[in-house]
Amino acid sequence: IMKRTLFILIAVVLLCGVAQGGVPGVRTEFGVVAGVDHPVAKFDMASSSATLKANTGFTVGVHMGLRIAGILAIQPEVLYSYNKIALNDDKRGFSTDIKCNTVQIPVLVSLRLGLVRLNIGPVFNVVDNPTYLDRNSEKVLFGPLRPTLSYAAGVSVCLLPRLLTDARVSSGFKAMENCISYDAKSEGEYIKTTMINAQLKVGVLF
Repeated sequence: IMKRTLFILIAVVLLCGVAQGGVPGVRTEFGVVAGVDHPVAKFDMASSSATLKANTGFTVGVHMGLRIAGILAIQPEVLYSYNKIALNDDKRGFSTDIKCNTVQIPVLVSLRLGLVRLNIGPVFNVVDNPTYLDRNSEKVLFGPLRPTLSYAAGVSVCLLPRLLTDARVSSGFKAMENCISYDAKSEGEYIKTTMINAQLKVGVLF
């Protein structure tokens, strides 16, 4: 996972360098962003006694804009997000936190109208491996919360020449199948998860 993430970051930096080197007709920008990530999750688990609640986390990343024609730009990003899902089962006397580490690569089409930017496009989920500890403190894979390809849509506003605020919603095209198992002896229970993430970020442009 770390090697894949490092490769992605290097690729983005190289792309920025090529663009900054002077591609005719292309104006570029580069920046860093950070903010909150609020997951809205629906867990379909009619036969389970467990309850799950997704909690607000954070997101950080790098941002690049390639203005290719007038008000139209391509906006690739690399974002890391972290949050937790609280798992409680009073009937079985078990509770834990499912830790969610996510690396996403949005490739957005950005319509830039003065200080306002309307953004929409695909999101590639390259790292999505939520895990938790069972009764024996063994790490268990909960399963991906998003498909490999999802989408994002939102709006950004340039408050100052180099200060950007960004609000967006991202979601997958289908529900994902996850599994909870309290120890090696218990039979796993399968859950259908639909995840929508709302993010509010502030960025600095260079």
